[in-house]
Amino acid sequence: MERRHDLDALRAAAMLLGIALHAAIPYAPFFPWALQDSQTSESFSLLFAVIHGFRMPLFFLISGFFTAMIWRQKGLASLLRQRALRIFVPCLLAGVTILPLMSWITRRVAPAAEPLSAPVPAEPSVITTLTEAIREARISALEQLIAQDPAAVNQPDVEMKVQPLAWASMHGNAEAVRLLLAAGADLNGRNGDGSTAVHGAVFTGQPAVLRLLLEHGADPVAKNFGGQVPAQSGTVDGAATAFVWGLLRLPPRVPEDVVRGREECLAMLPPLPAIAPVEATDLITQIRNTSRAFITDSRWQVPSLSRSGQAPFHLFLSPVFDHLWFLWFLCWLVVGFALLIEPCRWLPRILGISPVTSAALLTVSPLKVMFLFPSVAMMTLMGLFGPSFGPDTSTGLLPQPQVLLYYSVFFLFGCLYFIADDRDGKTGRFWWLSLPFAAVLFVLNFKFEDSRLAASSLQAAYAWMMSFGCLGVARRFLGRPSVSVRWMSDASYWLYLTHLPLLFVIQAPLREFAFSPWLKFGFACLTCTGLLLIVYRYAVRYTWLGTLLNGPRRRTPPAH
Repeated sequence: MERRHDLDALRAAAMLLGIALHAAIPYAPFFPWALQDSQTSESFSLLFAVIHGFRMPLFFLISGFFTAMIWRQKGLASLLRQRALRIFVPCLLAGVTILPLMSWITRRVAPAAEPLSAPVPAEPSVITTLTEAIREARISALEQLIAQDPAAVNQPDVEMKVQPLAWASMHGNAEAVRLLLAAGADLNGRNGDGSTAVHGAVFTGQPAVLRLLLEHGADPVAKNFGGQVPAQSGTVDGAATAFVWGLLRLPPRVPEDVVRGREECLAMLPPLPAIAPVEATDLITQIRNTSRAFITDSRWQVPSLSRSGQAPFHLFLSPVFDHLWFLWFLCWLVVGFALLIEPCRWLPRILGISPVTSAALLTVSPLKVMFLFPSVAMMTLMGLFGPSFGPDTSTGLLPQPQVLLYYSVFFLFGCLYFIADDRDGKTGRFWWLSLPFAAVLFVLNFKFEDSRLAASSLQAAYAWMMSFGCLGVARRFLGRPSVSVRWMSDASYWLYLTHLPLLFVIQAPLREFAFSPWLKFGFACLTCTGLLLIVYRYAVRYTWLGTLLNGPRRRTPPAH
């Protein structure tokens, strides 16, 4: 089979979109990231969602295609050897070079970038939301914002879907709690997961705030959407607490103080055995609760890998691979491919149809819609630790099962798509219809985000429609051999591996300047990409490192 130059281009595009994705995060309000710029816009949150919703599913689809291609051309042994050299070894090398460098840089830029520890801005106008005012303990700014928009006291923030009263409760800011209550904040207002301010006060161990809420009539046994009462928030184990604490970017506290605070909170609440049994929840919620309990279980803690003064190392939740998690996932998927490919080769023979015909039925014909169902099933299990759009990111030593299975569906499609030998590009031929339809699905998701099944269906369908649309666009406009596209496809791997530390270095000095975040974003993307391309051209491409990443490349002699 001839090389699919369009897929080379798509692979490069997926990598480059990753740089744009990470460059956009500092300008998205309240995103849990080490670097936060002083100038933010909700449009960057939207940009993040648009890219994140389809980029990695498309990448794994392409990876499945090329995995099957190498297997067909060179055999299983050569596939495993090639993937070990191109994926596993770079993952290990990056783990001892790029990731420590990024950690070192993060420790130096985070104190200057983190809103909780940053100096109080000279201009109060920098504070634009109640959540930001509560995070920075700016009571005067909080009063001004409430006076400008009294209804905002019951509006959750855009990112985490947490009510202002719950934020104030989790931060232990009793003064902010009183101010919000006096302004008409709903004592039992629901966050995105159905929890209330009482849940937040108990989870973070804030007895003074809890007492204040109960004195004003807050419900001590209000249940969240998972059927959990506030007292159960005080029994969350250390690993899950550390994970959620970091996700919410709560101020650091000594774990022992949190435990003592929770004990005082539990003493004010009805004891758990006396609380009425939790009402039966729907099947999806039950499965989500089971999945969350499985992932956060303390049995996955490894004390021997834990650092002094830090939360216990958790195989699922402790970050190991950061932005390189996809390499680790590919290792798992290639091993799964090697284990299953031989048994699967017999299935078409048993059914009496050729492998090409069966693969084409599943990936080229309308029957490809069947891949939507398993992806929807896995999507319902995303966002276990907070509201999110698109698939979760799993950076632990063990991939979270629902995330690995979700990407496995796209990887499997890519494998079958290669076998189908779609020379005419039928799968993406209606790209002009798929892409607008994907945009409609994206918008509809926000209309049905209160329904887990509906939102999951729309998000999974968005990923598939964008993937099919991108396949069609690349086939239509990038299907011919191109030296520059192939060169960029090679370079994109290097760019993605190394871009994040450089992005931090570029963006950190700009964070205090009050000019358009879009200008900052464009400058960061172009500068980071340009510098890394120069390094790749002169210091990587024709060296042992370039050979490791892309195979041997020969210099093109100059034309006479």
